[in-house]
Amino acid sequence: MDLKYKRRYDNLKRRIKNYTLENAALTDEICSLQGELSATRSQRLYLIERLMFYEGLEKSNSVRNSLSNGKPESTDNQAGSLKKIKPAAMQRKLSEEKPKNVGIIRKKKSVFPVNPNSVLLHSLGEIISGNVNFHNENWIYPVGYVATRIFAHPKDPRKKCVFTCKILNNAGIPQFQIIPDNDLDGVFFGESANACHMELLNTIQRCPYVKVKIPFELQGEVFFGLSNPKTQSLLMGDPGFQQCSNFKSFIVPTSKSLNNPSISFETLQSFLS
Repeated sequence: MDLKYKRRYDNLKRRIKNYTLENAALTDEICSLQGELSATRSQRLYLIERLMFYEGLEKSNSVRNSLSNGKPESTDNQAGSLKKIKPAAMQRKLSEEKPKNVGIIRKKKSVFPVNPNSVLLHSLGEIISGNVNFHNENWIYPVGYVATRIFAHPKDPRKKCVFTCKILNNAGIPQFQIIPDNDLDGVFFGESANACHMELLNTIQRCPYVKVKIPFELQGEVFFGLSNPKTQSLLMGDPGFQQCSNFKSFIVPTSKSLNNPSISFETLQSFLS
């Protein structure tokens, strides 16, 4: 009987030793992957900032060149200059797809990502005009909308973080999501953009690094980038735009609201210093 239990004891010790070695190997592998993931996130943040900078610089140079000629450069001239650098095969394809009558720009003609100022638009989504939950008097919420922007990290607002903003269809009701790139478990979601934005701001306010009451303003649609004129122009080009019965006009935010700490990372830092 004692020999039987001794064999079982030795077997258990052997298994525990194997599990300990396997756990150590997995821990080392996880640490290595976390280091690579952290480096990739830093590179992604840097690339997004550089992309926003260069696209803004290219836009300002284009405006400056057109003004130096005495008149703004027309859209046809800009399209012609871009056409010169395209391969011949692509030119033939574009010429075949070019409509005879130039009207409202359709979303299929837009090339993403688009950089409307501080927001990087990846997908405009689709307007659900038959469901009044996806639009109101001042806003339209396209399903499949995806954009990224840079703001304060919810756990350490002194650091920048890339947030992915999404609008989904949850059984006929819009679901808004704000996903921090550095913390995929801390997703903020709600049935309205303001509810989603409020959760993010409340998390930042509760952060131990925040010592004062920050005058946040709920601006969910602005945070998502739906207030930007470029985004609104693309939405107006959607075939379902004219069928949104409750919609009247977009709200254009003021410069003061855009510089509020709830939107601007730089303004937020002034309350943390």
